[in-house]
Amino acid sequence: MVRFDEQVFKPNDIRGVYPRQLHEGFAFMLGVAVVKQFGAKRIVIGRDCRLSSPGLYAALACGIESAGGEVGAADLCPMEMIYYIMGSRNDFDFGIMVTASHNPPQYNGFKLFGQGVRPIDEREGLSRLRPLIETATAPVPDKFTFPPKNVSLETECVRFALKAAGVQDVPRLKVVVDPGNGTGGLLWGALADAAGVRPVAMNFEPDGRFPSHHPNPARLANLEPLKGRVLSEGADIGFAYDGDADRTVAVLSDGQVLDGSAMIVALVERLFAGRPSARCAVNMVTSRKTLDYLRARGQEPLMAPVGHAKIKRAMQAHPDVGFAGEQSGHYLYREFFCCESSLVTSLHLMHLVACGRLASLVREMPGPWFGPRREPEFRFVRRADALATCQEAAMAGLKEFPGPQEIMCEWNAEVHRRCKPADIAQADGVRVDYEDWWFSMRPSGTEPIARLAIEARSKTELQAKRRTLTSLFEASRTA
Repeated sequence: MVRFDEQVFKPNDIRGVYPRQLHEGFAFMLGVAVVKQFGAKRIVIGRDCRLSSPGLYAALACGIESAGGEVGAADLCPMEMIYYIMGSRNDFDFGIMVTASHNPPQYNGFKLFGQGVRPIDEREGLSRLRPLIETATAPVPDKFTFPPKNVSLETECVRFALKAAGVQDVPRLKVVVDPGNGTGGLLWGALADAAGVRPVAMNFEPDGRFPSHHPNPARLANLEPLKGRVLSEGADIGFAYDGDADRTVAVLSDGQVLDGSAMIVALVERLFAGRPSARCAVNMVTSRKTLDYLRARGQEPLMAPVGHAKIKRAMQAHPDVGFAGEQSGHYLYREFFCCESSLVTSLHLMHLVACGRLASLVREMPGPWFGPRREPEFRFVRRADALATCQEAAMAGLKEFPGPQEIMCEWNAEVHRRCKPADIAQADGVRVDYEDWWFSMRPSGTEPIARLAIEARSKTELQAKRRTLTSLFEASRTA
């Protein structure tokens, strides 16, 4: 019997600390369970560069083969390579990426996808794998054979991304790229071969220790080296990616970091120019700057829950949604199988820079709206405790600040609009909007953390509301 921490099963994927929470024995049995539970016959697998990824990847492949499945081995690759393989070909009926995305080096995990790049999360049967792994009696091998790479579509994927971005010729700009020792540099290597574009490279060598900085570009401290290099090189733009390169952050020529709200606005402007009826999806913690911009264009967005699997499903379920953006740096395109492509995102932004539009778009953003430099977090031992505290604190917040414009609640992996206060008791996440401020409370999908998102039209109001909501949160936590 394989022992592991059951908390590695998250709402969107599998994630945990190696080897305390998950390990090679777990990976082997996961491969067996996927074949049995989903009837998968041909499974493509990839991995990021974490130090634990090669061992987990080899064990996963051995588990799949021991259960009668056939492995397509993509080896070290960015996340969008698995999306491309699953979306563009009928060779495989299942895909698994060994990765912990933006988490610190000691973490690892697995992202699972069915046909049509359908994310396998708790709603699609992810949790049903747990009892199969827990009760498995088959012996786990002492050693695992690393599978030779037999899927190599990097150049083909880059050409597809160029077409998806509508780029005939890549703009000849001076671009600084910092993949943070993750897999993002592999994309630019393939782009250089396909289109002759050679960036100013920082931290391109994949290194699972992430010696340059942690693989989370949403943290401003991790972007300081990139900002400095953009300024010192006199570059037109800079890009940073997370560990598996499915999050993208951009830095302008003056060193300004584009937050998620500005990125979404810029990409909507590029994608939907001349298409007033086009529609996008955003998640529950999206800035009011973005929502105000979209509504001024007459485009009410589809609201989706936070999490890559949930926003993918929302996009796949609504054929009229051509683009989806998450404040955390995930940008999804219908032309790219309703999945993230950091390469498509980068190409779109390079086009906007080349035509002189990106900086002006940022200046024209609605506002002012102010948020904290870093989203407040509250740690728990169990995710269930984080969820319960979010519900209690949100209800306490409504009592403290009555009369909201709208309450949004997530349940059953969908966002429900115009909710009542009583609905919060069953919600997996909540957002409450007022005329001049808003807040959202939700548990993290990858860690036992509760998050408070908040914005206001003035810094004074932001600080006051943050203090009050934090105290309500702490009171709910200890109740």
